[in-house]
Amino acid sequence: MVCLAVQFAGYDRILAAGLRSADVEARRTALKRWVVFAVAFQALVIAGVLAYAVVITHGPRQGLAWVAPPLAALIGTALPYQLAAGRLLRAGLG
Repeated sequence: MVCLAVQFAGYDRILAAGLRSADVEARRTALKRWVVFAVAFQALVIAGVLAYAVVITHGPRQGLAWVAPPLAALIGTALPYQLAAGRLLRAGLG
Protein backbone atom coordinates (compact mmCIF):
# COMPACT_ATOMS: atom_id res chain seq x y z
CA MET A 1 0.00 0.00 0.00
CA VAL A 2 2.87 2.38 0.72
CA CYS A 3 4.43 1.86 -2.71
CA LEU A 4 1.06 2.38 -4.37
CA ALA A 5 0.49 5.60 -2.41
CA VAL A 6 3.94 7.00 -3.21
CA GLN A 7 3.64 6.19 -6.91
CA PHE A 8 0.14 7.65 -7.11
CA ALA A 9 1.24 10.82 -5.31
CA GLY A 10 4.13 11.20 -7.76
CA TYR A 11 1.80 10.68 -10.68
CA ASP A 12 -0.79 13.13 -9.37
CA ARG A 13 1.55 15.90 -8.22
CA ILE A 14 4.19 15.72 -10.94
CA LEU A 15 2.72 14.27 -14.11
CA ALA A 16 -1.01 14.96 -13.98
CA ALA A 17 -0.53 18.49 -12.68
CA GLY A 18 1.99 19.26 -15.43
CA LEU A 19 -0.11 17.77 -18.20
CA ARG A 20 -3.02 20.06 -17.28
CA SER A 21 -0.96 23.00 -18.48
CA ALA A 22 -1.60 24.40 -21.94
CA ASP A 23 2.12 25.19 -22.39
CA VAL A 24 3.96 22.47 -24.31
CA GLU A 25 7.25 23.18 -22.54
CA ALA A 26 5.58 22.81 -19.13
CA ARG A 27 4.17 19.46 -20.22
CA ARG A 28 7.58 18.31 -21.42
CA THR A 29 9.21 19.38 -18.16
CA ALA A 30 6.54 17.58 -16.12
CA LEU A 31 7.04 14.41 -18.13
CA LYS A 32 10.82 14.53 -17.64
CA ARG A 33 10.46 15.15 -13.88
CA TRP A 34 7.98 12.28 -13.57
CA VAL A 35 10.22 9.86 -15.48
CA VAL A 36 13.15 10.71 -13.17
CA PHE A 37 10.88 10.22 -10.13
CA ALA A 38 9.48 6.92 -11.46
CA VAL A 39 12.89 5.46 -12.32
CA ALA A 40 14.42 6.53 -9.00
CA PHE A 41 11.53 5.16 -6.96
CA GLN A 42 11.46 1.92 -8.94
CA ALA A 43 15.20 1.48 -8.33
CA LEU A 44 14.64 2.08 -4.61
CA VAL A 45 11.85 -0.50 -4.50
CA ILE A 46 13.89 -3.09 -6.39
CA ALA A 47 16.86 -2.53 -4.06
CA GLY A 48 14.53 -2.96 -1.08
CA VAL A 49 13.05 -6.14 -2.53
CA LEU A 50 16.51 -7.58 -3.16
CA ALA A 51 17.68 -6.68 0.34
CA TYR A 52 14.53 -8.25 1.82
CA ALA A 53 15.05 -11.43 -0.23
CA VAL A 54 18.68 -11.72 0.86
CA VAL A 55 17.83 -11.27 4.54
CA ILE A 56 14.82 -13.61 4.49
CA THR A 57 16.49 -16.40 2.53
CA HIS A 58 19.34 -16.65 5.03
CA GLY A 59 17.03 -17.57 7.88
CA PRO A 60 14.60 -20.42 8.46
CA ARG A 61 11.36 -20.04 6.54
CA GLN A 62 8.36 -22.20 5.91
CA GLY A 63 6.16 -22.01 2.87
CA LEU A 64 5.97 -19.23 0.34
CA ALA A 65 4.40 -16.53 2.50
CA TRP A 66 7.72 -14.65 2.58
CA VAL A 67 7.19 -13.78 -1.09
CA ALA A 68 4.04 -11.70 -0.40
CA PRO A 69 5.65 -8.42 0.82
CA PRO A 70 8.10 -7.98 -2.09
CA LEU A 71 5.47 -9.06 -4.58
CA ALA A 72 3.02 -6.53 -3.15
CA ALA A 73 5.68 -3.79 -3.35
CA LEU A 74 6.35 -4.54 -7.01
CA ILE A 75 2.64 -4.67 -7.90
CA GLY A 76 2.04 -1.49 -5.91
CA THR A 77 4.57 0.34 -8.03
CA ALA A 78 3.20 -1.04 -11.29
CA LEU A 79 -0.46 -0.08 -10.92
CA PRO A 80 -0.03 3.72 -11.12
CA TYR A 81 1.84 3.27 -14.40
CA GLN A 82 -1.51 2.31 -15.93
CA LEU A 83 -2.93 5.67 -14.89
CA ALA A 84 0.12 7.44 -16.27
CA ALA A 85 -0.13 5.62 -19.60
CA GLY A 86 -3.78 6.63 -19.97
CA ARG A 87 -3.02 10.23 -19.01
CA LEU A 88 -0.13 10.41 -21.49
CA LEU A 89 -2.31 8.95 -24.23
CA ARG A 90 -5.03 11.54 -23.61
CA ALA A 91 -2.44 14.32 -23.51
CA GLY A 92 -0.91 13.13 -26.78
CA LEU A 93 -4.25 12.87 -28.55
CA GLY A 94 -5.78 16.02 -27.12
